[in-house]
Amino acid sequence: MTTLKLKYGVISTDEHVQEAPEVWTSRMSKAQFGDDIPQIREMPDGSEAWFIANAPPAKARVKHSVASVAAAMVPRNAVPRRWEDVPKNTYVPSERLKAMDVDQVDTHTFFPNIAGFSNQRFQEEGSEEFRLACIQAYNDWLVEEWTTFSPRYIAQTLAPMWNVEMAVGEVHRSVKNGHKALIWHGAPEVFGLPHFNESHWDPIFATCQELDIPMCLHLGAVPVLESWKGYTPQTGAAMSATRAISSQIQIIANVLFSGVLDRFPRLKVIMVESGIGWIPYVLELADHEYHNLGVAGEGLATRPSEAFKRQVYANFWYEQFGLQNRYDIGVDNIIYETDFPHPTSTWPNSKAIREKTMEGIPADERKKMLMTNAIKLYKLDVDTSALDGRA
Repeated sequence: MTTLKLKYGVISTDEHVQEAPEVWTSRMSKAQFGDDIPQIREMPDGSEAWFIANAPPAKARVKHSVASVAAAMVPRNAVPRRWEDVPKNTYVPSERLKAMDVDQVDTHTFFPNIAGFSNQRFQEEGSEEFRLACIQAYNDWLVEEWTTFSPRYIAQTLAPMWNVEMAVGEVHRSVKNGHKALIWHGAPEVFGLPHFNESHWDPIFATCQELDIPMCLHLGAVPVLESWKGYTPQTGAAMSATRAISSQIQIIANVLFSGVLDRFPRLKVIMVESGIGWIPYVLELADHEYHNLGVAGEGLATRPSEAFKRQVYANFWYEQFGLQNRYDIGVDNIIYETDFPHPTSTWPNSKAIREKTMEGIPADERKKMLMTNAIKLYKLDVDTSALDGRA
């Protein structure tokens, strides 16, 4: 394990890596999978899009989808039509480090773009062999091109949800190769798989507990209401980002009442990219209903707020309200993110924004939320000798 020498004392825990054009074409057998291999192709209008299993993503049929890199674009929020428009700091490791230094963060923790934020993209399309090869190629790419390049990059593995035994094997393989967490789906039932709460998934929960890696449940795992067609692009995007937390509220409510946290009391779960301001009320509501409806008598041993503070984490990136209510969430349960290069990212102004949001917070609490909580969660080997008393 290579030691991470901290420069800023800021561990960022939710960013997206833009997959490069050769991620799958250079790692999957052309003879075996042919044109099904994920690749970039030209669309009829001259733009480019990713094709997977020889078909473009549904969104590519109505808008450009060669990359999701809005925060890095010039001007910001422009849409890249072709790969040549995609900023290199979203997919080239050496350029990414420069973007991180602008924000003064020590790490980027990777969630995919094309492969799916919530481990969903390769769960249904194509043969089992094809889907597994896609997942393994992505996982290997993160190690070969990113974490071996710099200890400032944190890899998180995808896994084949359609086969629990296979998923357990891929988690073990990836962790052995250096991955620090599992990207999972908070509602596998939307794929026609067993419900998240079913004992069917216990081998996955047990594996994460055994390996002491967090299970990351990214925003957007369950459907939300359809958007109004009359929104302008930017207004529609703002509305969608605002309402998206409703999907995560559904997920965390289910996690807290599922019994999974009782069965696996050392399992760590991260609620990713949904902020923290909503958490105090949801915990208050969950506790009220837990007592009001006598849930303990039905076998759920742990009060929802207690289970949360024991096992659940969430990241913030711009919020003041959530931090003002940090004691109701748990200072030990809060970690930091920048969400680069997505539209809601604070880049390139993350340093100024986090200083504003954390104004007046004691140094020891800042240090936990910006650094030490995540170091413990991801089991990072760090050297703090270069820090000069910063959080």
